[in-house]
Amino acid sequence: DAVGVFIHENDDHLLNEAARRGIPYMDITRGLDAQLRGLAAAALNAPAAPMLFTSHWMAGGPAVVAKRLAQGLDSVARVDMSILYYTGDKMGPDSASAGAGMSQGFTARVDGTWQKVGPLSDDRAVRFPSGATRPVYRMNMGDVVTLALANGASEAGVRLGLDKGNSLGAMRRLIRLGLWDALMKLPGMNAVAATKPGPGAPHEIVIEAEGEAGGRKAARRATIFDAQGQSHLTAVGALYALERVAGLGPTPLGPGAALPETGFTMEGFDRLAALYDAEGIRLAVEGV
Repeated sequence: DAVGVFIHENDDHLLNEAARRGIPYMDITRGLDAQLRGLAAAALNAPAAPMLFTSHWMAGGPAVVAKRLAQGLDSVARVDMSILYYTGDKMGPDSASAGAGMSQGFTARVDGTWQKVGPLSDDRAVRFPSGATRPVYRMNMGDVVTLALANGASEAGVRLGLDKGNSLGAMRRLIRLGLWDALMKLPGMNAVAATKPGPGAPHEIVIEAEGEAGGRKAARRATIFDAQGQSHLTAVGALYALERVAGLGPTPLGPGAALPETGFTMEGFDRLAALYDAEGIRLAVEGV
């Protein structure tokens, strides 16, 4: 048996009951504050079963791919994840808080130290697997911390871009003018206006890692393309997570709190890649 949580559960009833009863547990919908609260609850309860907190992008699948890129590197200079969000993609009501805090700065790993970075800062152009080249901007999520820690990276970041227009650039200008928060307080306005359900669209991710191996500089890259969009890609990542807490597959988790990269093995990565392939998700890895 296992408990999987796919909705926002504000008071952690399921988490606490699973911890007390020694039932394997995983969830995919926590924001950063709730993620910290969940990890603290798991640590305090000393659970006899695994508790996997995988509220990372697409239920932690891309984080596992990033960990694969870092394997075999003697040192990791940077790990970056770039996301291309299609405005026509499907989006459910539990994404209603996805944009909360987008106007706030946050802490990220930069030049070997933890530094405060500005909202939607450090933009760059990234070429995605569809061939589209789009501007992407820093955003905050659980992966920002674990990409650095899990891979020993001197620098790590997550950036988001849109498939058309440049409303993120416009949003950044409003933030710098001090107008964004006031605008979001107007009736009918919300930081996640783009999360209204669309008819469906693809989802694309690029992950890059740079470092040294055998005294030489190394650059590695992975791309993920799901024609069925982010809800499908998240579902496959959640299946992989459920397998791990239930003790199935090649990388079962032991008791206690865990994150997507916990207990990484090549066999575990191969299992995720096989699930992606079976569901028509295109995963390509270069430079390894």
